[in-house]
Amino acid sequence: MGKVISECWGIPTQAVMALLVLLLIQQPFEVAASTCGVRRLSPMGLVTKGIIAEPGDWPWHVALFAHMKSEKPAYKCGGSIISQHFVLSAAHCIKEPNPDHYFLKAGIHHLNNDNDTSVVVYNLFEIILHPKYDRHTFYNDIALMRPDRAISFASFSIFPICLWPTHNATLIDVLSRSGIAVGFGFDETHRISETLQQASMKVIEKQQCIEQLPEHVRFLPQDAGKMCAIGTESGANVCSGDSGGGLYFAKDQVWYLRGIVSAAARRDLDTGEATCNAALPATYTDVAQYTTWINAHQQLVDQRNLLKLEDCGVARNSEVQDEMKKPVFNQYPWNALLEFRQLDKVQTHLVCSGILIHPRYVLAVGHCVEGVFSNYKLQSVRLGEYNIRSVEDADPNAPATTITSQSVDIEQVFFHPNYNKPQYANNLALLKLKHNADTSKPNIKPICLPAVDDYKETFLTVSGWKRNKLIFPKMERDAMNLTSSITCRSEYDKLGVVLPPTEDVLCAVYKTRPKGHCHNYATGSPLQYIKRVDKVPRYFLAGLMVFSFPHCRAEGSEMFVNLERACDWIKDTVK
Repeated sequence: MGKVISECWGIPTQAVMALLVLLLIQQPFEVAASTCGVRRLSPMGLVTKGIIAEPGDWPWHVALFAHMKSEKPAYKCGGSIISQHFVLSAAHCIKEPNPDHYFLKAGIHHLNNDNDTSVVVYNLFEIILHPKYDRHTFYNDIALMRPDRAISFASFSIFPICLWPTHNATLIDVLSRSGIAVGFGFDETHRISETLQQASMKVIEKQQCIEQLPEHVRFLPQDAGKMCAIGTESGANVCSGDSGGGLYFAKDQVWYLRGIVSAAARRDLDTGEATCNAALPATYTDVAQYTTWINAHQQLVDQRNLLKLEDCGVARNSEVQDEMKKPVFNQYPWNALLEFRQLDKVQTHLVCSGILIHPRYVLAVGHCVEGVFSNYKLQSVRLGEYNIRSVEDADPNAPATTITSQSVDIEQVFFHPNYNKPQYANNLALLKLKHNADTSKPNIKPICLPAVDDYKETFLTVSGWKRNKLIFPKMERDAMNLTSSITCRSEYDKLGVVLPPTEDVLCAVYKTRPKGHCHNYATGSPLQYIKRVDKVPRYFLAGLMVFSFPHCRAEGSEMFVNLERACDWIKDTVK
């Protein structure tokens, strides 16, 4: 860590920590029966001014590496062990969502010493970014990394840090107090430190931070999720390479994690290079504000999909990275069509879409189920469809492969208990089928539902059947980008449509859509994303389409009902 540590604003490298602080000379001692935050070595002295850390000083600190295509693995960031199953780091450290791209080194003291027997390497099993992480402002800059096996604490050099107590989560608890930042960030030579560094940091008022860094205001703490700290010794601070590492505080000889290194101010050198400005504050993610989110994932470590379905959301053609290059045929086998029957008529009419979430249940938009036309009744659900004009559908790329749909009558309808309160809010209905869908067929499978809030920025797609008065015959798919709820609300306000509370809806725009395009997806079409669970790419449901922006405008937002707020109701109803 040297004299500076973390992500420098304007520098494309990962935030690191160049640390200069307390050196502790240590001797073994008997450890109290604590489950976290206790060193296995006893501090017996004190030296300041940028001395390197000693082995075993920070047994919870890990280093994150990325596999490179044509080079040796590259060091990226730091992190902190919080349990056998999880490491906490900064979300901006993760550029590639595939966990196979990364690995961790626990017990590490020398960055490039491959012969250190105290180091244990863990591949990553899962990466969980905070659902509201903003890569442009670094808001909610926090991520959980799950190793491929339980972390062993048998070595003196590997042990978890304690999370900050929830009853002392205000900034006042640490204001003007000094903690320790740890990392391999830039040192005085403006290069990554070879040996683990440590530095003493003092937490300062948010207003003081903003006043000292006016040109970096978008990175600065505007809410409770961020805080600022500055080195207590001249020239000691975090810098590039320290990102993701912890800011630790001790109480009664037990260490607690309060901050995660996020960003530091940039300083241009005479050589034309850039480093971090150690004289200015750096920003940290305030971990104490995220304990509910962290604990939710720790409690559900072995349950990554809400309904615990083994075969949900399995992605076909997973070797194809670009979602838009995958075939549509049989790629989204959870898409369903609601079949309405006109009173005293035999023929059914397809008006809305739905999505299979369980062999016995289809999720749909409430206002569509309630009644599109007074003289029509919702009768059944059609599953496994591709082309509504043919009884048997052939794979366009393999004509010998054919599929047939299945229609199942509806036994019971469950509306969300707060459906349409206020208008358009909780706009969901569960359709219980008279018997299980035939999920042994490759074209009929349930999608996964998230057990907890997920980060949803990559691989978002909407799939289903488009319509312009009449429904189009073949299933289609488009790529979507989430958009600001403020922008979305303003667009619909101009049309006289008052949207429900922000948390109830997701708004998205098409990545590419021809101007004047008037074909919209049917109500109930799913918005989905891919997440790797148990090393397998799976599709998860983000929302169901409620409104398509009218007037053939390409720039308008599509509105989806947000599934995450309804997960408890869905789980209780389905069980």
